[in-house]
Amino acid sequence: MKTKTFNSILAILIAVFLANMYSGQAQKKHTETNSEAISINEKKREKIVQNLLEAFNLGAESVLELFDEEAIIEYPYAYSLGTPSSLNKTQYGNYLKGALANMPDIAFSQVKSYMAENHIVWAEFHGEVIIPSTNQLYKQDYVARITLKKGKIIHYKEYWNPMAVSAMGDHKEVNKMFNDKSKQ
Repeated sequence: MKTKTFNSILAILIAVFLANMYSGQAQKKHTETNSEAISINEKKREKIVQNLLEAFNLGAESVLELFDEEAIIEYPYAYSLGTPSSLNKTQYGNYLKGALANMPDIAFSQVKSYMAENHIVWAEFHGEVIIPSTNQLYKQDYVARITLKKGKIIHYKEYWNPMAVSAMGDHKEVNKMFNDKSKQ
Protein backbone atom coordinates (compact mmCIF):
# COMPACT_ATOMS: atom_id res chain seq x y z
CA MET A 1 0.00 0.00 0.00
CA LYS A 2 2.82 2.38 0.86
CA THR A 3 4.48 1.76 -2.51
CA LYS A 4 1.22 2.43 -4.36
CA THR A 5 0.72 5.75 -2.48
CA PHE A 6 4.36 6.68 -3.00
CA ASN A 7 4.12 5.92 -6.75
CA SER A 8 0.93 8.03 -7.02
CA ILE A 9 2.55 10.96 -5.25
CA LEU A 10 5.70 10.59 -7.35
CA ALA A 11 3.61 10.55 -10.54
CA ILE A 12 1.77 13.71 -9.48
CA LEU A 13 5.03 15.48 -8.63
CA ILE A 14 6.56 14.53 -11.97
CA ALA A 15 3.42 15.74 -13.79
CA VAL A 16 3.50 19.07 -11.94
CA PHE A 17 7.21 19.45 -12.63
CA LEU A 18 6.80 18.74 -16.36
CA ALA A 19 3.78 21.05 -16.63
CA ASN A 20 5.71 23.89 -14.97
CA MET A 21 8.76 23.25 -17.12
CA TYR A 22 6.82 23.34 -20.40
CA SER A 23 4.72 26.28 -19.25
CA GLY A 24 7.90 28.18 -18.32
CA GLN A 25 9.44 27.45 -21.72
CA ALA A 26 6.29 28.58 -23.50
CA GLN A 27 6.18 31.78 -21.43
CA LYS A 28 9.87 32.45 -22.14
CA LYS A 29 9.33 31.96 -25.88
CA HIS A 30 6.26 34.27 -25.79
CA THR A 31 8.25 36.94 -23.91
CA GLU A 32 11.18 36.68 -26.32
CA THR A 33 8.83 37.00 -29.30
CA ASN A 34 7.15 40.08 -27.81
CA SER A 35 10.50 41.59 -26.84
CA GLU A 36 11.74 41.34 -30.40
CA ALA A 37 8.63 43.10 -31.65
CA ILE A 38 8.83 46.01 -29.21
CA SER A 39 12.51 46.26 -28.41
CA ILE A 40 13.65 49.85 -28.03
CA ASN A 41 17.28 50.76 -28.41
CA GLU A 42 18.94 53.71 -26.68
CA LYS A 43 18.52 56.13 -29.60
CA LYS A 44 14.85 55.30 -30.04
CA ARG A 45 14.27 55.67 -26.28
CA GLU A 46 15.89 59.11 -26.29
CA LYS A 47 13.90 60.08 -29.40
CA ILE A 48 10.60 59.16 -27.72
CA VAL A 49 11.35 61.45 -24.78
CA GLN A 50 12.72 64.22 -27.04
CA ASN A 51 9.62 64.09 -29.28
CA LEU A 52 7.33 64.36 -26.27
CA LEU A 53 9.16 67.34 -24.76
CA GLU A 54 9.27 69.12 -28.13
CA ALA A 55 5.56 68.47 -28.67
CA PHE A 56 4.70 70.32 -25.46
CA ASN A 57 5.81 73.54 -27.22
CA LEU A 58 3.96 72.71 -30.44
CA GLY A 59 0.50 72.41 -28.90
CA ALA A 60 -1.99 69.88 -27.61
CA GLU A 61 -2.55 68.18 -30.98
CA SER A 62 1.18 67.52 -31.41
CA VAL A 63 1.33 65.94 -27.97
CA LEU A 64 -1.79 63.84 -28.57
CA GLU A 65 -0.36 62.39 -31.81
CA LEU A 66 2.20 60.55 -29.67
CA PHE A 67 -0.50 58.79 -27.61
CA ASP A 68 -2.53 55.65 -28.33
CA GLU A 69 -6.31 56.13 -28.48
CA GLU A 70 -6.67 54.04 -25.29
CA ALA A 71 -3.96 55.94 -23.39
CA ILE A 72 -4.22 56.74 -19.71
CA ILE A 73 -2.34 59.77 -18.34
CA GLU A 74 -1.67 60.05 -14.62
CA TYR A 75 -0.42 62.85 -12.40
CA PRO A 76 -0.32 61.25 -8.93
CA TYR A 77 0.15 64.56 -7.08
CA ALA A 78 -2.41 66.60 -9.03
CA TYR A 79 -5.27 65.77 -6.68
CA SER A 80 -3.57 67.94 -4.02
CA LEU A 81 -4.17 70.95 -6.29
CA GLY A 82 -7.77 70.01 -7.08
CA THR A 83 -6.86 69.06 -10.64
CA PRO A 84 -7.38 65.71 -12.38
CA SER A 85 -4.96 62.93 -11.47
CA SER A 86 -6.06 60.40 -14.09
CA LEU A 87 -7.17 61.24 -17.61
CA ASN A 88 -8.06 59.46 -20.83
CA LYS A 89 -6.76 60.83 -24.13
CA THR A 90 -9.74 63.13 -24.73
CA GLN A 91 -9.59 64.55 -21.21
CA TYR A 92 -5.83 64.96 -21.58
CA GLY A 93 -6.36 67.05 -24.73
CA ASN A 94 -8.60 69.44 -22.76
CA TYR A 95 -6.13 69.47 -19.87
CA LEU A 96 -3.27 70.32 -22.23
CA LYS A 97 -5.13 73.26 -23.75
CA GLY A 98 -5.16 74.99 -20.36
CA ALA A 99 -1.74 73.83 -19.26
CA LEU A 100 0.20 74.65 -22.43
CA ALA A 101 -1.48 78.06 -22.85
CA ASN A 102 -0.13 78.95 -19.41
CA MET A 103 3.36 77.54 -20.03
CA PRO A 104 4.36 78.91 -23.44
CA ASP A 105 7.83 77.97 -24.65
CA ILE A 106 8.73 75.86 -21.64
CA ALA A 107 12.43 75.06 -21.77
CA PHE A 108 13.48 71.52 -20.84
CA SER A 109 16.96 70.55 -19.72
CA GLN A 110 18.81 67.84 -17.80
CA VAL A 111 16.95 65.21 -19.83
CA LYS A 112 17.79 61.60 -19.00
CA SER A 113 16.02 58.41 -20.03
CA TYR A 114 16.26 54.83 -18.86
CA MET A 115 14.84 51.50 -20.00
CA ALA A 116 12.92 49.54 -17.38
CA GLU A 117 11.67 46.90 -19.81
CA ASN A 118 11.50 46.74 -23.59
CA HIS A 119 8.30 48.77 -23.64
CA ILE A 120 8.76 51.00 -20.57
CA VAL A 121 10.89 54.14 -20.49
CA TRP A 122 11.63 56.24 -17.41
CA ALA A 123 12.58 59.87 -18.00
CA GLU A 124 13.86 62.69 -15.81
CA PHE A 125 13.83 66.30 -16.95
CA HIS A 126 13.80 69.87 -15.67
CA GLY A 127 11.41 72.51 -17.00
CA GLU A 128 11.37 76.30 -16.69
CA VAL A 129 9.04 78.95 -18.04
CA ILE A 130 7.72 82.40 -17.10
CA ILE A 131 3.99 82.09 -16.39
CA PRO A 132 2.30 84.93 -18.35
CA SER A 133 -0.55 85.52 -15.87
CA THR A 134 1.76 85.91 -12.85
CA ASN A 135 5.06 86.83 -14.50
CA GLN A 136 6.64 84.30 -12.12
CA LEU A 137 9.31 81.75 -12.98
CA TYR A 138 7.95 78.22 -12.86
CA LYS A 139 10.69 75.64 -12.23
CA GLN A 140 9.90 71.98 -12.02
CA ASP A 141 11.73 68.66 -11.91
CA TYR A 142 9.78 65.83 -13.46
CA VAL A 143 10.02 62.06 -13.43
CA ALA A 144 7.87 60.23 -15.97
CA ARG A 145 7.12 56.57 -16.61
CA ILE A 146 6.21 56.03 -20.26
CA THR A 147 4.70 52.73 -21.40
CA LEU A 148 4.55 52.10 -25.13
CA LYS A 149 2.29 50.02 -27.32
CA LYS A 150 3.13 49.73 -31.02
CA GLY A 151 5.23 52.89 -30.91
CA LYS A 152 2.59 55.02 -29.17
CA ILE A 153 2.30 56.02 -25.52
CA ILE A 154 -0.37 53.87 -23.86
CA HIS A 155 0.33 54.95 -20.27
CA TYR A 156 2.05 58.12 -19.09
CA LYS A 157 2.62 58.72 -15.39
CA GLU A 158 4.33 61.98 -14.42
CA TYR A 159 5.61 62.89 -10.96
CA TRP A 160 6.30 66.51 -9.98
CA ASN A 161 6.38 68.82 -6.98
CA PRO A 162 2.96 70.43 -6.35
CA MET A 163 4.61 73.26 -4.39
CA ALA A 164 6.34 74.56 -7.53
CA VAL A 165 2.93 75.17 -9.12
CA SER A 166 2.47 78.19 -6.82
CA ALA A 167 4.24 80.23 -9.53
CA MET A 168 1.05 79.82 -11.57
CA GLY A 169 -1.07 81.60 -8.98
CA ASP A 170 -3.28 80.65 -6.08
CA HIS A 171 -5.21 77.40 -5.79
CA LYS A 172 -8.28 78.85 -7.53
CA GLU A 173 -6.27 80.12 -10.53
CA VAL A 174 -4.41 76.82 -10.91
CA ASN A 175 -7.64 74.89 -10.71
CA LYS A 176 -9.16 77.05 -13.46
CA MET A 177 -6.11 76.60 -15.72
CA PHE A 178 -6.37 72.83 -15.63
CA ASN A 179 -10.11 72.30 -15.15
CA ASP A 180 -11.66 74.99 -17.38
CA LYS A 181 -14.77 73.25 -18.77
CA SER A 182 -15.07 75.81 -21.60
CA LYS A 183 -12.05 74.14 -23.26
CA GLN A 184 -13.97 70.88 -23.64
